[in-house]
Amino acid sequence: MQPNSGITNYLSRATLRPARVVIVLLCLALQACTHSDSLFPRPQLEFDQHIAEVKVHLLAHKMSQRSEAEAELNLPFDRKAASNVPYQGKFLLIHGLNDSPFIWRDMANALADRGFDVRAILLPGHGSTPEAMLSISYKRWLSAAREQVSLYRDSDTPFYLGGFSLGGVIATLLAAEKKSNPIDGLLLFSPAYRSNINHLLRWAGVYSKFKPWMFGGMIREDNPVKYNSIPINSGAQYYKTTRALKRRWPRKPLNIPTLVVASSNDSVLDVNYMLESFDKGFTAEKKLIIYSNDQNTSTQEHVEYRSSAYPDLRILNQAHQSVLVAPTNSLFGVNGHVRVCNGSEWPVFSRCLFYTGEHWLGAQHTPSPDEVPVARTTYNPDFAGVLDAFDAIFIR
Repeated sequence: MQPNSGITNYLSRATLRPARVVIVLLCLALQACTHSDSLFPRPQLEFDQHIAEVKVHLLAHKMSQRSEAEAELNLPFDRKAASNVPYQGKFLLIHGLNDSPFIWRDMANALADRGFDVRAILLPGHGSTPEAMLSISYKRWLSAAREQVSLYRDSDTPFYLGGFSLGGVIATLLAAEKKSNPIDGLLLFSPAYRSNINHLLRWAGVYSKFKPWMFGGMIREDNPVKYNSIPINSGAQYYKTTRALKRRWPRKPLNIPTLVVASSNDSVLDVNYMLESFDKGFTAEKKLIIYSNDQNTSTQEHVEYRSSAYPDLRILNQAHQSVLVAPTNSLFGVNGHVRVCNGSEWPVFSRCLFYTGEHWLGAQHTPSPDEVPVARTTYNPDFAGVLDAFDAIFIR
């Protein structure tokens, strides 16, 4: 296989270590690294250099159906704090399983507008091809995240972590680990402290040796910033991450400002366990926003229930990912062009995929009220309301 012209042209322009250029070209020529993530660039002090190396890696290992422009949507990025507002500190943002930093684009821009320097990282195994997750280890995720924290933080600057889903687990774990130079606060969306299928994930590491894929084959890879196919090893390593967190927390609560946002219809996380973890695990200023259509009468302090349905927008409820995406998002917003279809069985998935009318939008497993297919809700109409809650906790 010959390196494609786009990669070759980029290599000629990029300022990269010569040894890495040679390795990438050999990898492509020999087809030796197609399903390996051993060459994923390590974090380094110069973040622009790290981004350049990650770009070469993603272009060398991208799925054939992704264009170069789509592959670049998965890159890590940073935003500088707006100069017309008081400086607030730094935020390091961590994405979810099979995900990429793109999920943080809207929130990162909003944080920068509020006076924060922001950096969104890409975890090893992500952003290229699902095959890279077949051999990934949760220890690599944790090691990379720890290194990024160490390189980005300053001793005299307030330092915060943001996490989505798996990233919420990692962010909480890093905060629990920090005895010296502690993390100053957490912003968490759909933190997957425990999964609804935990009883199955416990054995995923063994099962993955016999059946590598949970979803693959029948799933089309049409999402430019997320894997649709899911290796069973992904679930196994996610489970190990939650176990690593449980060994440290919430037995020792975190006394830092925290905002958590989630949906009661989330098909991924165990919402009741998240509620319990929030109640016992955080002792400083905190708030949990839960989107729900139930008439909830809970009087639990620091928990606010907000409506999940927006009938005028054909939104039945909020989903796992939608809670941190703005309506203006170029891929997933009101006018976004990426449709995420519900259903892990081909008849359900394909009916959504090929339906040409106006879909309902909801979380995975949300039933249709009238036989019209339900696609995934991909944005949050209450995005501005989340920012109001953020301001009340974090802006000083």
